[in-house]
Amino acid sequence: MQAFLNQVAHYIEQNYKEKLDELCIILPNKRGTLFLKHHLAKAYSKTIWLPTIISAEDFIQELSGLQNLEDIELICKLYESYKIVYGEKAEAFDSFAKWGHLILQDFNEIDRYLVDAEPLYSNLHNIKEIENWSLGQDDLTDFQKNYLEFMKHLGKIYVHFTESLLSKNESYQGLSYRQAVKTYEESAYINKYSKLIFAGFNALNKAETIIFSNLCKSGKAEILWDADKYYLNNTYQEAGLFLRRNLQTFSKKEAQFIGDHFKEPKNFEIISVPKQIGQAQTVSNILTGLLSKGIAPDKIAIVLANEKLLWPVLKMLPTGVEHVNITMEYPIKYTAAFNCIDLLLKIQLSFETQNKQNKHIYYQDFLNLLRHPFFQEYAESLGIKNNNKLINKILERNYAFITNDLLKELYAEDYAALANVFEPWKNAKQSAAVIWQILQVVKEFQLSGELNNYKSIELEYLHVLIKNFNRVNDFISDFHYFESLKAFKIVFNQIVGSASAAFIGEPLRGLQIMGVLETRTLDFENVIFVSVNEGVLPSGKSMNSFIPNDLKRYHGLPLYGDKDAIYAYHFYRLLQRAENTFITYDSETDTFGKGEKSRFVSQMLFEMPKYTNSVNIKESIALSGSFLEHRSEEIIVPKTDEALQSILDKALSKEEYKGLSPSSLSVFKDCSLKFYFRYGVGLKEPPTLEESAEANTFGSILHESLESL
Repeated sequence: MQAFLNQVAHYIEQNYKEKLDELCIILPNKRGTLFLKHHLAKAYSKTIWLPTIISAEDFIQELSGLQNLEDIELICKLYESYKIVYGEKAEAFDSFAKWGHLILQDFNEIDRYLVDAEPLYSNLHNIKEIENWSLGQDDLTDFQKNYLEFMKHLGKIYVHFTESLLSKNESYQGLSYRQAVKTYEESAYINKYSKLIFAGFNALNKAETIIFSNLCKSGKAEILWDADKYYLNNTYQEAGLFLRRNLQTFSKKEAQFIGDHFKEPKNFEIISVPKQIGQAQTVSNILTGLLSKGIAPDKIAIVLANEKLLWPVLKMLPTGVEHVNITMEYPIKYTAAFNCIDLLLKIQLSFETQNKQNKHIYYQDFLNLLRHPFFQEYAESLGIKNNNKLINKILERNYAFITNDLLKELYAEDYAALANVFEPWKNAKQSAAVIWQILQVVKEFQLSGELNNYKSIELEYLHVLIKNFNRVNDFISDFHYFESLKAFKIVFNQIVGSASAAFIGEPLRGLQIMGVLETRTLDFENVIFVSVNEGVLPSGKSMNSFIPNDLKRYHGLPLYGDKDAIYAYHFYRLLQRAENTFITYDSETDTFGKGEKSRFVSQMLFEMPKYTNSVNIKESIALSGSFLEHRSEEIIVPKTDEALQSILDKALSKEEYKGLSPSSLSVFKDCSLKFYFRYGVGLKEPPTLEESAEANTFGSILHESLESL
């Protein structure tokens, strides 16, 4: 197998041998940069000046001369434009933030495809007017009027927003593309190089098409495609949709690396596996088999269509895998610290909906907090260690709502240390101060203790969370929109919730674990493609936009079918050079139709055998025996004198209300083991809290009342 980037490296060595420092290579993403450098070093076999290698997004930003802002900054600036355009009728920031992202997403698409926003939003307003009009109907409701008013102002918001950003040399991604189309011909960045090479691109937006094609026509650049004849020449194959369009736009001589790889010998095994843990175990079994054949880990890639499977797969890696490179990052929103703060914010937000005098915490939220490991660490660091006693007391006394007075009674002298957590927070600044104090206390507590692997990882996550929480404080200071708790929660979720912790690894060494988008331009001899289900790959139809599909089609904006075609290309491109491919999918079905393998897999099963005889495709079902060794689940307690003694004592007792009751005999009749656990060793079911009296509770009240009488 000759990898695509290896082909690019040899092409450069043959055509630009002595001009490397005058060369700029643009790739679809940053992941392939290091691999291309590695292949270039091998191709030249000597010390060389490496060419400039950057991603398409960085290239466009260089051409535009603008600075891309982060999402939360853009939402804040968009809100400012919205308020100026809307005036006094503008909604509060916490309400705007719920749909502000949709506006920003539409602006991004409009600019990347160079659509004139004024007629588009004028058409959108007219469409919504027609949708809300009906012959003979009464006047429009206030809600309908407000909605139409909003649609009428979207175009004005776009104009004000983009003009205000450009005046400060700031932008979002789409605006950088629109600006780059205007400025690329005079760009000093392009003139720094004698040649530009675009490598491994598939779907190009309109801005990219204009820039790339004009540079190629002028001789300043060339483009190297990465494709296969199997899906390129078949007009029914959606994977080749964008490449066929591109080849009509670009010169035919640019079609450099279009191979016929699917006619080479290949092995595909498609495995049906129930549940996510089953898939992780299957990955472990496949890896063990590959390693036993002497295949090096750096020749294997695990690609996760569903990135939530990362931890199950990592925990079940075979012992033979020493080095692992994880290209994706671990989201902070899945950590214990983030979850605990989210729970605290939920409790605080519930106070805002209650009576001003009698604030209370719902018992389930309170118990979840007490049982949370991060909060337990915080309480322990303050010298409070009676969490379990508190939980038992609440359940025994059946407290459905925990008031402030009750908290003082439960915690006694310890309450003062936790008062800032359980008393209502007045505004965003107080919220930030309390959360900051909790994070710092737990960090110091973790540093003072003995660190094992688990603690070290949790501490690393906590450092990343604190680093991003500092930025939350900055936003609260810079923008006055974040005064309320709701607005604070929005900015917290946006900044900290979108943060992630990078895994440390050697990219060119060991087993590769990555997401689908990170495989662009990369090739591996052995691929394990995990969780390739319909609804996951492709993700299915989704309408996260204010612009309807008919209007998008008219103005040349991408539809959900285009997104499916992009992922079809990623699917086939990853497989085209692989020698052995294992594809797993979750076979667990439910009423919503899950458990269906991706249509890309079904398409391959149906079409591939007709195209070539050199590909071997096998379907199999992962059997439970291949997951875990068989273990007996039977529990047996021998009837020894010691085991029977406590039951005999109870049965032969002459005390009042002792002996074996009719209920206990019914339990014995149903399950003798349950009888032994309950009456032999005294194991009881954990207490539960009743928010309203159940039938058995009324029965107990009546029973005890009659006994008293």
